[in-house]
Amino acid sequence: MATVDYVPRGRGFEVRLTVEGLEIIARGAGMDEAPELSGDPELIDNVALVALLLGYAANELAFRRSRSTEKRANHRKAADDERRDAVALARLVVRMENEQVDEWCSGCFARTARRHVRGADRPARTFLCLACGTPTVYCAVPGCSHHAVIRPRRPVTLAYCAEHRHEIPGFAKLRATIPTLDEYSDFLTHEVRNAARITNVAGGSIAAAAVIAPVAFFAAPALGAALGSSVLGGSLTGAAATSHGLAMLGGGAVASGGLGMAGGTAVVTATGTAIGGALGAVTASAYFGADKSFRIERVRDGGGTPVVFATGFLTEGLAGWGDWQRLVDTRYPDSAVYQVHWGAKELGDLAGLVGAAGAMAAVQTLLVQGAKRGSKAFGLPGVGWVLGAKSIAANPWTVAKTKAGMTGALLAELLARTVEGPYVLMGHSLGARVMVTAAQALGTRSGPPRLESMHLLGAALGRKGDWRTLQNAVTGAVWNYWSADDNVLRWLYTLAEAGQQAAGHKGFGSGLPRVKDRNVTRLVGGHTEYVGTVTLAG
Repeated sequence: MATVDYVPRGRGFEVRLTVEGLEIIARGAGMDEAPELSGDPELIDNVALVALLLGYAANELAFRRSRSTEKRANHRKAADDERRDAVALARLVVRMENEQVDEWCSGCFARTARRHVRGADRPARTFLCLACGTPTVYCAVPGCSHHAVIRPRRPVTLAYCAEHRHEIPGFAKLRATIPTLDEYSDFLTHEVRNAARITNVAGGSIAAAAVIAPVAFFAAPALGAALGSSVLGGSLTGAAATSHGLAMLGGGAVASGGLGMAGGTAVVTATGTAIGGALGAVTASAYFGADKSFRIERVRDGGGTPVVFATGFLTEGLAGWGDWQRLVDTRYPDSAVYQVHWGAKELGDLAGLVGAAGAMAAVQTLLVQGAKRGSKAFGLPGVGWVLGAKSIAANPWTVAKTKAGMTGALLAELLARTVEGPYVLMGHSLGARVMVTAAQALGTRSGPPRLESMHLLGAALGRKGDWRTLQNAVTGAVWNYWSADDNVLRWLYTLAEAGQQAAGHKGFGSGLPRVKDRNVTRLVGGHTEYVGTVTLAG
């Protein structure tokens, strides 16, 4: 018999799970405080169980607080699922035997010890990983000795390991290095066929806890925030959202989209231990598979500090090396140069919307009218409504912005694994967003910085934020070139981001000594003019 009891405690909670005389208790003071754990070590030491229990508590708390019917329904479903999974997993924990095997685990992506669960032999012998606590079975591919993740309350006849689900390129590659940035393809090439796609068998959702928790338990508030703002996550913040994220987001989820698109970027940017390791490889593999246009091209050889650049939207005719060479050569004439190609479909869709006849004038009118009557002007028809409707996850701006974050996370992983470097990063528009995401991810890792400096032109990202990780990512400076005459950022970005101002239109204004704003309004009269007119600082 196993039970879960939830009790409100002021603005927080207490949740207690009991099973066969053992118990685990989690107490949280609120959304922004890390929960305290107590109880029997047999349960507390199972990371997946803890993550599921905290995910349940976070959703239960949010369900009781939310006034939105839709959010309450989402929280209720997520809480019920996590509670049932926690109960089922607890029943497995108390039945662990001494029989032990050492194999690769598709939960924590490490070669770990696992123990057999008494009485759990059908449809396949079930084990629990001693590192991450995830229930696993042998991979269904004949001859494969790796372990696949299963959901404790929904046994499957066939389950496949992370290699054969194409969640990772290969267990042996998880800590591989890359000689130069353009030699990334070998690292991301899958070693075996995708057996899961062939048979269309879904893996267990409990892999979520196992992927993240062993690597960065309670260390990814940004992950929780990303999940908290998603359709399934609702409105969680702080530690409660983090615990929910640990219980919800896994390699499988990342690889199949959904929460992975919103949360996976945050995983990499929030947890430095992910970069260059197993979790980083999982995320990189998933994002690489999600963008068929992604590639890194070496456009020039050289002996100086290698330069990496990426373009954004509205850059027709300004997206090639021939257009960027003048700019790069103002500061790095002898450097090897790489171009990151990304998001062709998303950037094309966004450019098509923004480039429609009269779009800029229409958006400007919307904002002026909205300001006069004190509204956001998001309910008005036309292009402004399409960009401003943030509740529509598939609007062109949200999709392109998300893809920029995914690309930045992927680039960070590749940069962390290369032997060459450090690098100089450059980006225009959403390409600058790609580079900032990559730099922030790299800024959280241990060891010397992988970046020498950065140059951001017309950056399509908010000017307000904690930019310390950005500063920590470089040995030199982060240069932000902004123009008050950049009307794309002035009107479209402000509308799409609910009134926020872009760093490429107003500057960061951070006060940090190595995050430097450079006003180029005198040279730049529009969003597409940076590359052809700016001279790099430094």
